[in-house]
Amino acid sequence: MTKKRVRRLLLLWLATFLMAGIVLILLYVQMVVHQENVVGSLEIESPEVTDDNTTIAESTEEAPESKLAVAGTVDIPEGTELSHLVETDTPFWNVFPISSAGVSAVNWHTILVQNRFKIDYTITPQAPREWHLVRINNSIRVQFRSELFAVKDILARKKRGKFSIQLISIEHKRFPLAVTLLSRLLNDGHYAYLHRTDAKFDGRFWYRVRVGFFKNLEDARTTGKKIFEKYKTDEYFSTKYWPVQPGPQELTRPVIDLRQPLNKPWVIQLPLYSNQTDALKDLAELNTETDFSYISQKLESASSGRLQFRIRIGFFETKKEAGRTIYRLKKKFPQFKSMKSEHL
Repeated sequence: MTKKRVRRLLLLWLATFLMAGIVLILLYVQMVVHQENVVGSLEIESPEVTDDNTTIAESTEEAPESKLAVAGTVDIPEGTELSHLVETDTPFWNVFPISSAGVSAVNWHTILVQNRFKIDYTITPQAPREWHLVRINNSIRVQFRSELFAVKDILARKKRGKFSIQLISIEHKRFPLAVTLLSRLLNDGHYAYLHRTDAKFDGRFWYRVRVGFFKNLEDARTTGKKIFEKYKTDEYFSTKYWPVQPGPQELTRPVIDLRQPLNKPWVIQLPLYSNQTDALKDLAELNTETDFSYISQKLESASSGRLQFRIRIGFFETKKEAGRTIYRLKKKFPQFKSMKSEHL
């Protein structure tokens, strides 16, 4: 074999390896982009019935492990009970101790937050529990005591809660019932939340009542059984509860991202309500068209004892941007005629 031919073969091999490397890089980039756009829940154990009054399966791939911000993690001393999510001038929300007044005529207290598909009832109970609402850096988050150790010890990250138990799905017209069940579960010391479907099934949106988070399937099933035994006479929670593995956004998304109102200080406000049920019914309609909304409550006056409720939708960079959303919502929901834009 001549030197010229050997040189040609070497060049051919080098070109082949170079092309293979380029293909592998392109495949890796495509996988990364695809992974960032994946949002879903993994059904761990499918019951026999598949319509959404019991379950909706969304994905068959394992969701990536959630990432908790290490910087600014709040240390929760034993005996400390954080409770009230209070609206303030800056940083727009803060968490007050349970010893402070739960409602007043001065401050609005946020009681329900819709952050995309997840809905948190934010009146933290006095019942013994392993989680708190805390302010961490630029967000209000749900923090479990176990996570305090997980962020400090890399080996403990495997012990973080990755599973939820799904108890029931309720159509959006019965949203007040879903919130009532949520409140009862919270008062039993469970971390409960709602997860709305991102699309309609049988022509309706559904709210999945879930309790989390558990480090393994056995703990999730055990808790589901305890909840069923306690509430079986109510006939709301059936034996068809099952563990699910939430998607990364469901696990990591903060209740409130405080950077949003800082950068987008305009919100949409509806007229005040005299009762919570009417506010919940209207929010059930609006949250299907919005990324962020919340209900707050305040005493009408220091002596009246009557509560007022307020719905706000956010956040927008300018008044004009809020106005465009008002126009779109009024066109879809003609019953909401008195929306207005407000600057925080």
